[in-house]
Amino acid sequence: MVRIPNTSSPPNKPKNLVQCQYCGYKVIKPFPKDQMCPQCRKFLPELFDITTEKQGRSEPKQFETKTTTLSSKLKSKVKIKKDNQLGISLDRDKIELKKEEYVKLLGITSLERTQLFCSNDKLIYLLELSNNLDSIATSILGGELDKMLLISEENNIEEKCQFYVKDKIIYLVYGRFPDKKGKWLLEQMSNNFSELLGDKDVDQLNKLEKYEIELEFKKRAHFILNEYANKLQEVFTDQDFSYVEDSIRIDYLGLSSMSIGVISLLLGDELNIEFPGEFESPEEEKEMKESMLTAKIEAIAANTQGNTRAIPRWIAVKLGFQNYRFLTFKKYQNDYFLSLLSEGNLEKIKQVEQLLEPINKVTKTVFSGNLKPFNELKSTLEKKFEKRRKFPPFKFD
Repeated sequence: MVRIPNTSSPPNKPKNLVQCQYCGYKVIKPFPKDQMCPQCRKFLPELFDITTEKQGRSEPKQFETKTTTLSSKLKSKVKIKKDNQLGISLDRDKIELKKEEYVKLLGITSLERTQLFCSNDKLIYLLELSNNLDSIATSILGGELDKMLLISEENNIEEKCQFYVKDKIIYLVYGRFPDKKGKWLLEQMSNNFSELLGDKDVDQLNKLEKYEIELEFKKRAHFILNEYANKLQEVFTDQDFSYVEDSIRIDYLGLSSMSIGVISLLLGDELNIEFPGEFESPEEEKEMKESMLTAKIEAIAANTQGNTRAIPRWIAVKLGFQNYRFLTFKKYQNDYFLSLLSEGNLEKIKQVEQLLEPINKVTKTVFSGNLKPFNELKSTLEKKFEKRRKFPPFKFD
């Protein structure tokens, strides 16, 4: 954890000297630009406050006698080392961190839907969406919310939401970054926020407590992102997590048109779906569970697409170490969407989708309300999955 102590300086204290609360080193002007103690290299919030305050003031211009410097004279002969600290600001809609790596949102919300921190107000709806995803993750999918991949409808760019749930709080980071770096960001967010929260009830904070915690956490988030940009490349590679499983099992298939479910097919009994009431037959119970699954999945898809203007490609739920369950979506012509619930290796899902060629026949025309061709297709798919629903090999036999 990047530990950043919560300190504040008296309003009348001279600002020409700061003493490091870690090692006692006395830092005098000019203060270091990275707000780090020159001796122990730990972040000093007091320096952050002073340098930030200084940037906000206009100071009289000092008389300068020099017109040239040694570095300018030797520019072609001597290589001048520059400070590598990036100008990171949480006020930007897109925080560039590395080449093709960026963050658009750092967010925190409680399981009881108390919104605690949002670095980008334009994306605040993702906090509510996180709560909705967590609800389906812990109920139907029986695991812990982990990741979601979104594909924008306008430019087909893939962006990721990565989640971390701890002590009844959901931490969220949204943008483009490798899994390992996203996990590091989330853990740093959790460690620092829980330190600021102390033993307070996250859902019972008064306005002043919430404001003070949010203000202090913003400083820490700024420091954490700088650590990511300047040091993390040396620690982590850009490779995403690999899957231990070499196969994938399909537990549910759904086909919808404009959020209307036209096919619902529950396969096997691995999903822990509880439905209240008594049923006359197992077939009736299965049909009710299929309908409930379809309704919840369509609500998630419509909510995500409506708010983000992006199509969710997959939502991942962690069941255990390197053990995942996935809710995947594939778009067909005429606004049809295929949704699959699966467990195992996500990299195999495209090959499974390619096996479902009969779906192309019913998506050639816009849905008109006639369910006959879809009922026939459901019967065909059910017979195929009775033969095999764990892949590879990628064939029904």
